[in-house]
Parts: sequence; structure tokens; C-alpha cells
Amino acid sequence: MTACTNEELQKGEKEAATNEVPKTTGTTMKLVTTKLTPASVSDNGNDGNVAANTLDGNLSTRWSSDGSTGKYITYDLGSSKSISSLKIAWHQGDQRKSYFQIRVGDSTGSLTTVYDAKTTGSSGTTTALETYTLSSPVTARYVRISCFGNSLTTWNSIAETEIYSTVDDGLPDTYPTSVIGITANTWKINSFTGTPGSSAVYYDDITTASGVSYNTYNDPNYFYTDGTWTYFKCYRGLGTSSNSSNPRVELRELNNGSSASWDGSVGTHTMTWTVKVDKLPKGENGTTGVLCFGQIHGPSTNSSGVAVDDIIRVQFDGAANQSTGTVKLKISGYITEKVLGGSKSFTGYSLGTSYTFTIKYTGGKVYLYNGSTLVFSQQMDTSTEGNYFKAGNYLQSVKNVSYDGSYGLVGISSLTVSHQ
Repeated sequence: MTACTNEELQKGEKEAATNEVPKTTGTTMKLVTTKLTPASVSDNGNDGNVAANTLDGNLSTRWSSDGSTGKYITYDLGSSKSISSLKIAWHQGDQRKSYFQIRVGDSTGSLTTVYDAKTTGSSGTTTALETYTLSSPVTARYVRISCFGNSLTTWNSIAETEIYSTVDDGLPDTYPTSVIGITANTWKINSFTGTPGSSAVYYDDITTASGVSYNTYNDPNYFYTDGTWTYFKCYRGLGTSSNSSNPRVELRELNNGSSASWDGSVGTHTMTWTVKVDKLPKGENGTTGVLCFGQIHGPSTNSSGVAVDDIIRVQFDGAANQSTGTVKLKISGYITEKVLGGSKSFTGYSLGTSYTFTIKYTGGKVYLYNGSTLVFSQQMDTSTEGNYFKAGNYLQSVKNVSYDGSYGLVGISSLTVSHQ
């Protein structure tokens, strides 16, 4: 390994610090409110203004029944549903208060009071829908409004009723792309659709052929977020691109939406990303596991006629299906395997631990930093054009294996690239 001078190291430390981006934090789950449609409605008495009138969307019609006790209208949702609130429009609701209780249950013979306005009543100020929110959502099939007359008479009259469910839709408000700040102009997403296994379909660009929306792409099988980390999950034995034997769920650098391609001998090209590897896959031999979480990719054949492909791959190397403990940082690719005669490994790294790495390519020389500490550097020995950055989860040493559920898992919380 070629040593850096103090001047080079200090310059690299400064650049690594400059490119470090604060980690995005926090997310909330999105609550979706849905109006439920009752399968039927019934009452225990009416004066000809029937219960069905409360579901016709017309405030001019109503259900009415005389009696200060024991009068009710019951809505059957058809099956148990989560219920969070009701809206009720009271006939002549701007002239009098209506006294009532909301009761629910999975059978009409066993109902529980979840909203009690038997003594306080409605507002008495409007004929429009008034909202009555339950203290917490309940699950029930039947919703009954038990009525106890009004502030002027013993009549009970409801013009309209709406029943609502508010639930978590299971999707984050913050999507994976927004957590790490990528767009369709800056990074292409290589990933899969379908259930892991034989039905999984690989796409070199998940948004161009699969119908997936870039900004909201979120798939718990492959590409998802907890609001702080964007996770890249990839299974061995799945398909991959035409030029590789190993599957990947990863990002490929773009330049204004087109494939990036830059020369490592002109200017300074830097990628800084905060990453953690939570799990290694099982390799071909069944005992080891290795995956790549960042790299500089070069041309298959450069202008010198040399196949450089992966100029540098930054990898963790450990045991098959390992999810805790120490691993080795493994540097592979053209600059080690071809120039130096083999991959280089470094100890002192662990799964589940956050690291901020920086890859820099300038003057034909490649540098790797862990924070501000220089880990590795090496001069290329051939032409240096046609490069681009990649980050995510690229499985290694799993070609020719069958799907068995083994996977690698990588989280990235920040990612920046600069070309100067």
C-alpha cells in the first residue's frame, strides 16, 4: 500500500470533514381517515321518517322517533372495523340540544358506551354535521346511537350520520429517497419487484420499467426506511444485471438524469456516505459472507484497452448470515486485485455500527477515509476515464447459488457526491 504524505492526509481530512452531511432524523407514520359504509341500518321505531334517511347524504331527510328513553338507530358495518369518530347532523340542531350515547360492539346484545352525551347533548347551534371523536379507536361491527330526547321535546331526530376509521397505513411519511436526499436526476435505483424468490424481477432502473414512482418507492423486501436510515436489502439467488453474477439493491450515480461518467485524473471526485451493515449474506461456500456497500465503477474497457470495471469496492467480510460482532473491511477491485495483486483487509470494524466513509479519486489516485482517518490509497496504473459512484448493497461471491432466504442488509443515512 502506498503511504500518503502529511500534506495529502491533511488535505483529505479537510475534504472528508467538508463533505460530511448531518444525519436525517425522525419520521411519523401516516394516519389515513376513511369514511365507512354501513351494510345496513335499522331502528327500534320511527314515525315514517326511516333510518335509511340518515345515509342518503341529504340533510333535508331524517330519522325520527318519539321517546325520551330506549330509542335508538343501529348501523351494521358488515364486519368488525376500526372506528375513530362519528359525524351526526341533528334535525333542528340549531334550535335544541339532542341527548345521546354512542355504543359499539360485535353483537347487538353486547354493546359498550364509547361516547356519552346523555346529559351534555349536542351543541344546539347547527344543523350541519357535528364531529364526535372517540377517546381512542375501537373495533366493532355495530354502531348504535341511543337517544334520550332533546332540550325542548322527547323527540329524537337524526338527519345524517357518517362513521369514520382512522388507521396507520403502514407507510412512512418520509420515503427512502427523501431520507438520503436523492432524486431521479442524481441516482438511479437498481432493485426488484415481487416477493423474494422465483417471482422477484430485477430492474437496472426500478422506476423506468416497473411502474414504481421514484419519490415514493418503498418496498419492505428491498428498499425502505425507518425515517433515519434508508435500508437496502438483497437476497442471494435473485436475478441481476446482464454484466454481473451477483444481485444488488443499490444506487448508481447520474448526472442530470443521465449516466455519470468522469475522469479520475481531472479534478477531484468525492463520495461521502454514512452507512451501517446489519447483516451479511451466506456466500457460495456456505461459511463466509461478504457484501459491497460503496464503490467507484469504471468502464468495462478503457481507452488503454484495459478492463477496469470496479476500480474500488468497499466491503465487509465475515461469516455466513452474520448479524453481530466484528468483521473485516475489505478493499477489492482493480486497484487491489490487478495493481496490488490481491484484496486488502483491515480490522476494527463491526456490524450494526455507523461509519462515515469517503472515497476520493483525484490525480489518478484513489483514497478511502473512515471519518477523517485515511484507511487506504493507491495510484491507478492505466487511463482513468468513464467512472461513476455506486452505493447500497451489492452481494459478493454468491453467483450460481439458489435462493434460500439468506440476505444482506445495509443502511445509509446520508449520501453526498461532489465533483470539483
